[in-house]
Amino acid sequence: MKGKWKPYSQVIGEEMVYIAGRQLDLTKPLHGGNIEYTGGYTPLRDAIVSLCDLLNNETPAEGTAGESGN
Repeated sequence: MKGKWKPYSQVIGEEMVYIAGRQLDLTKPLHGGNIEYTGGYTPLRDAIVSLCDLLNNETPAEGTAGESGN
């Protein structure tokens, strides 16, 4: 089961940047191979929070008709 979209942060150079991501399998440990990202990095945290809210409202629950597997 996939997790909800949320902001992840990272320091690149001397700047804190953010990206939207979600855990692919909630039953497994959180690590780089178990996270799906969308979009790109930005220093604008509020923009990523808004994107995550949008994605969480548009993403159908796992196992419903909206899942295409692509």
